[in-house]
Amino acid sequence: MSESKKPLIPVKPAGLEIIYLYPCPHCEREVPLIAPTRPAMAQCDACRKNFPIVPVDDRTVRYIKLILAGGKASIDPDFL
Repeated sequence: MSESKKPLIPVKPAGLEIIYLYPCPHCEREVPLIAPTRPAMAQCDACRKNFPIVPVDDRTVRYIKLILAGGKASIDPDFL
């Protein structure tokens, strides 16, 4: 089978997630978490120790996603 020689068209974002960085109290590495809206325990991916996190406001997360139309409004218009 031969590969298709058609150039790939750039893909637009299909969604949006907000990542918050929490500093590990044990090793100080910034641990990325996707918008934690409930109190929870996080695990550092470097030292593997657990620590409690403060949740983020769910209304704020929903607002940011809404104003950016799920990521569609954040596309660079000069690229299109």
